[in-house]
Amino acid sequence: SDMIKAHGFSLGLQMMTGLYRSSDETDRKTAALLADLKPDTMRIYPTVVLKNTELDTLYRQGLYEPPILETTVALCAELLRFFEERHIRVIRLGLHDSESLRHNMTAGVFHPALRELCEGEILYQNTLSELSRLGIRNGNVIFTVHPSSVSKFVGQKRKNLVRLQGLGITAAIRQNSSLEKYQISIEKIEKMATAIPRALD
Repeated sequence: SDMIKAHGFSLGLQMMTGLYRSSDETDRKTAALLADLKPDTMRIYPTVVLKNTELDTLYRQGLYEPPILETTVALCAELLRFFEERHIRVIRLGLHDSESLRHNMTAGVFHPALRELCEGEILYQNTLSELSRLGIRNGNVIFTVHPSSVSKFVGQKRKNLVRLQGLGITAAIRQNSSLEKYQISIEKIEKMATAIPRALD
């Protein structure tokens, strides 16, 4: 890495999560070690098990159980934020979709919109933190986010809105281009004056 940077090249590193005998904690340590090398870019790949590999044999023998989508999204969201806070661009999160991958995959996490899921998770966790800071536990709430973050705030299949509803919060969404992509402004109101935009139903 030092030689690459010393010769004026852009340094890009990559890591895998959920490998055999790894854990969320070891993956966090790997991320920290890679960040210390000060790369320009990062790629994060959750492990996908392919046919006719040693990992596939371990999986079929019950010696390896790859993480599920939910826990992978939680960890990768954390890692994405970790690198971005250190001004390291994550230029790939998850494998590129292909017919070969789908045909040969036997286990592990693959989702064609994994990054969007992770960014949605970051927004949801930020939402919970802001609700807690403001002491809001239920009721009608207006959430204002950057226009590019609206769909991620809603979540795939409205997942984040459903989770908020489970907490007793009825959400309306507004847009403000002056906000950062993970920033959320919250206003609690007595009566809901605006509904979720029809386009998001």
